[in-house]
Amino acid sequence: MTPQKTATQFISIRDILTLFFKHKNKFLAIFGGTVAIAIGTAFLMTPIYQAQSSVMVKMGRENVYHPEIGAMSPEISMDQKSMIESEVQILLTRDLTKRVLEALKVGVVYPNITENAPENISSIDAGISEMRKNLSVSKVSESNIIEISFLHQQPEIAEKVVNLLVDLLLEKHLEIFSNPKGLFLSNQLHDYEQKLHKSKSQLQAFKQQNKLTHLDEEKALLLGQRNELNTIHKNLQNEEKGLKSKYESLKGQIKNVPKHVALTSVSEQQKVIDGAQANLLQLGLEEQRLLAKYHETSRFVVNIRNEIRLVEQFIKNQEGSLNDKVTKGINPVYQGLEVEILTVESEINAHASQINEVTFQLKKLYEQLAKLDFLEKEFETLQMKVDSDKNNYKMYLTKVEEAKVSEAMDQLKMANISVIQPATLPLRPVKPQKGLILFLGIIIGGISAILWVIATEYLESGYSRPEYASQDLGLPILTSIPYKNL
Repeated sequence: MTPQKTATQFISIRDILTLFFKHKNKFLAIFGGTVAIAIGTAFLMTPIYQAQSSVMVKMGRENVYHPEIGAMSPEISMDQKSMIESEVQILLTRDLTKRVLEALKVGVVYPNITENAPENISSIDAGISEMRKNLSVSKVSESNIIEISFLHQQPEIAEKVVNLLVDLLLEKHLEIFSNPKGLFLSNQLHDYEQKLHKSKSQLQAFKQQNKLTHLDEEKALLLGQRNELNTIHKNLQNEEKGLKSKYESLKGQIKNVPKHVALTSVSEQQKVIDGAQANLLQLGLEEQRLLAKYHETSRFVVNIRNEIRLVEQFIKNQEGSLNDKVTKGINPVYQGLEVEILTVESEINAHASQINEVTFQLKKLYEQLAKLDFLEKEFETLQMKVDSDKNNYKMYLTKVEEAKVSEAMDQLKMANISVIQPATLPLRPVKPQKGLILFLGIIIGGISAILWVIATEYLESGYSRPEYASQDLGLPILTSIPYKNL
C-alpha cells in the first residue's frame, strides 16, 4: 500500500523543521548557489556612472516680442511652462546629440561601435541612438529647473558629455532665439535719415519760396487786420448813413429859408464865419487822425484836405465882404445851411472814399488769407511728411540700438538660462547596485530553496515521521529506528 499525504500533515512547526532538516543539503545548495550567482553578477557587471547637471530657465529678452515696425510696446510671447518645455525639447534634439559626439568623437564615447560597426548604419547614427538611450532630461516639478543626466561606463566621459551638452544648449538657444537684424535696421535707419533730410529741405524751400516764416503768426496777424478793417468798414457805413440822413434833413431845412435878406449888422455874418472856422477845426482834427493811420497819399487824407480847402475858401470869401455894412442881400441862415450842406456832402464823399479804400483793403486781405489757406494745406502736408520721417527715424534709431545691445549680449552668450550645478566627476557608479542585487539574491535564493524542498517532499513516497504511518495503518507505534541506523 502506497502511503498518501494529507493536507493536515504539514501544519505544526515540528513538521516544518523536520522537513527542512530532512532536505537541508538541497536547501543550502540552492540558496547558496543563488546567492553566489547574485554576488558574481554584482561584481562582474560593468559599473555605470551617472553625471548630472541642473539649469534654471528664467524669463528673459528671448521671450519678449519686439515688433519690427510700429511703436507697439514689447510683450511677453510665451508662458513659463511653454518656455521650459521648449528648452527640454532643444536638449533632446538629434542635432545637439550629434554635435556632442562630433566634438568628443564617437570612438571615444562608444569604442565598441567603431570596433564593431553595425551594418547599413553609420557610426555617428549608431552613437546618437545609443547616447539618447542613456540621456535623461526632465523638468523638476513645480519649478523652472531642468535636470540633465547621462549614464556611461567611464565617469570622465559622462561628465564631459553633460557639460558639453549644457554648453551646446546655450549656443543652440541663442542660435534659435537670436534675430540678427542689426544690418537690416541700420539700412532702414539710413533710408529714413535720407528721407528726413529730403522732406526738411522741401519744407524749407517751400517756406523760402512763399516767404513764410511763422505761418500761424502771419495768419493770426492777417485775421486781426481783417477784423479791424471790418469794424472800421461797419463804422464808416454807419457814419455815412447818419451823414446822408443829416444831408437830407438840411436839404429840407434850406427849402424853407429865404436866400436874400437885408443885413443891417455884421454880427450875423461873423457868426457864419465862426461856424465855418469851427467846422474847419474839426476837419483839421480828422486830418490828424487819418495821418496817424494812413499815408499822405491815401484817398482818405486827400479827400479830407479837399474839404479843408473848400471851407478855407468859404471863410476867405466871407471875411472879404465882412467890412461892408450892407451885404449883397444873402441870408446868413441860408448861407450857413448851404455851407453845412456842402460840408456834410463833402463828408459823405469822404466816407464813400474811405469805404471804398477799406473795401479794397479787405479784398486784398481776403485774397491773402485765401492764398495763405492754400499754402497752409501744402505746408501741413510737407510738415506731416517731416514729422512722419522724424518719427520713423527715431523709432529705427531706438531699434538699431536695441539690436546692437542684443547682438552684443549674444556674443557674450548672455541668455535666460543659468547653470545651477555643472556636472562633476562621479565617484561611485549608479549601476550595478551591489547591495540590492545581493538582497534580491538572498530573497530569490531563499524562496527558490523553500519551493524546491516543498516540491521534493511532496513528490517523494514514504513517511517523514512514524506518526503518519500509525495514522494511516491504525496501529500503535511500538518503536522507531532512525534511517541512518539502518
